[in-house]
Amino acid sequence: MIRRKNFLLLLLLFICYLTIHAQDTTYLNKAPLSIQRLSGKITLDGSPHETAWTYVTPLPYIAFEPVWGAPPTEQTDIRVAYDDRYIYIGGSCFTKDSSTIVARNLVRDGWRGDDWVSVQFDSRFDRQNALVFSIYPLGSRYDMATSNDAIELGNSTFNTALNMIWEARTTINKQGWFFEARIPLYNLRYKQDRAGNVQMAISFTRAIQHKQEYHQFPAMPRSTADYVERPSVKQPVLFEKLPSSKLFLLTPYISVGRERQFELKNNVFSPKIKNSFQVGGDAKIGISSYLTLDVSVNPDFSQVEADNQQVNLTRFSLFFPEKRLFFQEQAGLFEVGLGGTAQVFYSRRIGINNGRLTSIYGGVRLTGKLDAKTDIGVINIQSAPTSIDSLLRLPTENFGVLRLRRKILNNRSFIGAILTSRVNSLNQNYQVGFDAIINTKGNHYLKTAFANSIDVVPGEATSLKGNATRFSANWELRKTDRFYYTAGYTYSGKNFDPKVGFLDRSNFHHLNSVLSYGIFAKNKKATFQYQSITLGRILSYWNAENGKLESMETGIGWRGNTIKGMRYSAQLANSFEHLNTPLDFGNGLVIKPGSYNAPGLWLYITPPIYKNFNMPITLSEGYFYNGKQFYTSLSPTLNLGKHLDIKANYSFTYLRFSKENAYYPIHLAKLSFNYAFDLHFSANFNIQYNSNEKRFFNNARLRYNFADGHDLYLVWNENFFSERNYTNEALIRPRSEQQVFLVKYYYTFLPLRK
Repeated sequence: MIRRKNFLLLLLLFICYLTIHAQDTTYLNKAPLSIQRLSGKITLDGSPHETAWTYVTPLPYIAFEPVWGAPPTEQTDIRVAYDDRYIYIGGSCFTKDSSTIVARNLVRDGWRGDDWVSVQFDSRFDRQNALVFSIYPLGSRYDMATSNDAIELGNSTFNTALNMIWEARTTINKQGWFFEARIPLYNLRYKQDRAGNVQMAISFTRAIQHKQEYHQFPAMPRSTADYVERPSVKQPVLFEKLPSSKLFLLTPYISVGRERQFELKNNVFSPKIKNSFQVGGDAKIGISSYLTLDVSVNPDFSQVEADNQQVNLTRFSLFFPEKRLFFQEQAGLFEVGLGGTAQVFYSRRIGINNGRLTSIYGGVRLTGKLDAKTDIGVINIQSAPTSIDSLLRLPTENFGVLRLRRKILNNRSFIGAILTSRVNSLNQNYQVGFDAIINTKGNHYLKTAFANSIDVVPGEATSLKGNATRFSANWELRKTDRFYYTAGYTYSGKNFDPKVGFLDRSNFHHLNSVLSYGIFAKNKKATFQYQSITLGRILSYWNAENGKLESMETGIGWRGNTIKGMRYSAQLANSFEHLNTPLDFGNGLVIKPGSYNAPGLWLYITPPIYKNFNMPITLSEGYFYNGKQFYTSLSPTLNLGKHLDIKANYSFTYLRFSKENAYYPIHLAKLSFNYAFDLHFSANFNIQYNSNEKRFFNNARLRYNFADGHDLYLVWNENFFSERNYTNEALIRPRSEQQVFLVKYYYTFLPLRK
């Protein structure tokens, strides 16, 4: 035990040494560029050749990949301009051989490996947040939001579930592909100075898939981590006399559904039918240039897309991302990274009670800025009572969140606080948390957070408990060339219980440290465009009460991206686990108390996604506690033109325990058919299988996207069992567990539209 602790201490001291001697990233001059006002009318037809475009200066760019600064093999012309209502983007993506353009995606927010152009706006100029607008050659679009300067504090740092209202048109000819985009000003949430001018920061990236070539503006250093998304390295720009824009969107919806479940009565399964009819709506209101209010009455929290199946073979809880639209506005603001996947606030706690979906009476969210340096977020939601069975009825609940964050020292540093509550007539749970990200120098960052949970039972005395806290601190050099690293510590008390948050594991001390070395290609003759070597990785968990080591993982690794787009990765690791009590994974798999070492090798092969057929492969061989484990994952994708693609994912885990003469095969499979009739009408069918639960999960969806904010969905979900005839009558199952048919329609009004 002492040797392990001394080794970790020496590794941390070595990392501190590297902090002093590592080379800092040199940042580019960020003097504001002037964005020009349009001098004439633009017709949004995908051909940026109107006279007005000729007076707009194109943005300069470099070839960022495969070799930074190498002469671009194709010409890219991106221009940004504005008028009183919109920001316009005109793009000419010249291609010497237009037959090499990868163009097959017709679905809004879809992804099929196409060529693309992404233009990003840090509209508040806070160097922390950015809005992303991406266009594909066939005219489909993709948008998202980046928070926290691309430092991952949780699942919403890169929020792909955000949807904004904007337009784009494209054309393709022998010279290449071309586009025009029009973004309403109310999307951008900016603030004018006294002269009516607005400062933002922007960037653009063009992907030429068949060459694996990427063009980038501005010419940021190649070692910049998350260079495409990172707001703090975007080019400052100035919009002169940019008018203010009022935000006011109303989105009513209607949802009609029919659910059928089967109940066992007198040894016969009888269907139980439940019809549903919901009407509600949401409003998005710009309180000021910086503040946005979301109001929802009887919100529809049903998901039209099913979660991917997962099997848990660890001590950690599984985390599922939030996809419901009500929670997407500045979702990253509410993240407080407590180490691992733990969060003070986890929105999927709302609308679910004891595993049952719960109706919501209504809710409000306020997000934005109090001033240029202070962020604020407020959430208050009231849920309806939930009936578990004929005897148990859970009371209505109130969920509350208050989040404040203040920029300090520089544009990349902040301190913050968060308060959450979950209150009903039986008990109350509160969380108080504090966090900070400090950019000390160059790319050196300190990330830390603290939270304490408080449970209150009416009529009983309340006392603060020292073991109801969680603390995390992480020191990181954020770059990708030469030496870079991360090192951190996390403590989680036994009684820490964030009932509006997410808890992966509790009652531990945790140390982590990873030291890596990155190498970029110097020219296109190299085999690998980039290589990263993990020189050492140590992750360890000690029991917080008795100080005994529970888990430790040590390892080394390598990954490489070839000039032609192939990606390879290899990891060699050893996992140590000590169990004081049996660990039950279900289905008869129980690990006895004791200490276990489990070495293993992982291999990953990922071909270029732009190919019509590609199949990423994962292979692993090693030990699993006192047994052996083999794992493989295959993810083939077949693109059959611009209308149809077929995707599959199959993973197989085989656990073998020789002494017990036992083995456990685990299968996870998913098959997806995705058909796009055109840019508006699409159909999806997914079927998933989980052998651990012996269930199939079906999800079929028809979507007609009239325009942004205007959709019609027809959804069919069904879960059924693959094994039903058990000799044990208590385990008899119906063929179908649940069938749900849902029709959902919503339309967004713009009352202030001229």
